[in-house]
Amino acid sequence: MKDSTRSVLLVTARTLVAAGCVAVVVAARTTAGWGSLAIMLAALVGLLAVLASYNRRFR
Repeated sequence: MKDSTRSVLLVTARTLVAAGCVAVVVAARTTAGWGSLAIMLAALVGLLAVLASYNRRFR
């Protein structure tokens, strides 16, 4: 696979994962409870993983 194709797919995947995590946080925000908090924390960990993945490339 070409490097340009690989980088486009990687950016697309990161964008979709980040958008999904943000959507989960917004959806779980409407209910109160420990379960919703756990879901939001898992989504925030997902966002941190995307950020770490991005930063690892530009070290």
